[in-house]
Amino acid sequence: MAFIKNTWYAAAWSSEISRDMLARTIANEKIVFFRKESGGVAAIEDRCPHRFVPLHLGKLKGDIVECAYHGLCFDPSGACTLNPHGDGKIPRAARVKSYKVVEKYNVAWLWLGDAERADESLIADFSVLTDPKFCTVNSYLHVNANYQLISDNLLDLSHGQYIHPMFTNAEGPPRFEPEKNPSEHEVWARFSRPNQYPNKYFQMLGYPKDQRGDHRNFMRWSSPSLLLLDVGMTGVGRPVEEGLSIPTSHLLTPETELTTHYFWAMSRDFRQDDAALSSELLRVGVAVFDDEDKPVIEAQQRMIDTSELMSLNPVLLQTDGPAVRARRVVEARLQAERHS
Repeated sequence: MAFIKNTWYAAAWSSEISRDMLARTIANEKIVFFRKESGGVAAIEDRCPHRFVPLHLGKLKGDIVECAYHGLCFDPSGACTLNPHGDGKIPRAARVKSYKVVEKYNVAWLWLGDAERADESLIADFSVLTDPKFCTVNSYLHVNANYQLISDNLLDLSHGQYIHPMFTNAEGPPRFEPEKNPSEHEVWARFSRPNQYPNKYFQMLGYPKDQRGDHRNFMRWSSPSLLLLDVGMTGVGRPVEEGLSIPTSHLLTPETELTTHYFWAMSRDFRQDDAALSSELLRVGVAVFDDEDKPVIEAQQRMIDTSELMSLNPVLLQTDGPAVRARRVVEARLQAERHS
């Protein structure tokens, strides 16, 4: 499986990167991240070109990474700055790949392709993560499945009625609202439950269990795998601003063809000073995915094995439309890169 190169991937929460080297595989590329003395983030190939020992096993001296095996040193540009052996001459091939990284929305974003094309304005809008009107909790999850299977899961929220007890509703699956004018660059999946009683999740958040309301789940997908869910509930026919809003960010980054880094965050515009609620939302959010979504998605991956999902001719339902369109956008971008 190929991966889009000229795009931004979430590599880490900014808080994960420090003066301790962080090793992470992204789209099959082994990379080591560290925070420079200036405070910026450096990312270089995590493999010494001499005997291929992982550089993260070495030492960080200033902004120089010293290989643990023979002491060759590399700077943030990937250039070898020291050969402590023999005549000290640095072989021309003694360098490693360096990567463009920017920090935005408390996320370190990585560009795998041509650094000259790394336009920060192309990062999808996740300003909710730093908007002061929201309180946010976040986590990192690891999934033994292809990133597109997780994207499929998030773009079809009708599954919540069946695998998430906290999200079930007595009146059945949510209403699916097909897109009338699909965007070329984004995909939306809109599911709603107008004029219904709150499920257990919204009751936990404080919505009165005996009061009907309008419940929305509007998912925005940005290529190749960045999703923002506008989820909330308000009184029947009332403006969104009057109700509860809990936007959740789902940043999916392929590790390999069969594994995924999942950066997850939940924001809220109510009870912002309630530390106990923050802890509970973090616990519940992680548990819902780990205990309910993840086993199904990983079982799905084991059944599919290394096949590409659409090559197996799956039966498609109306609610699969957004996921299918998202896959087509990814494939079109891959084709464009192959021919560029």
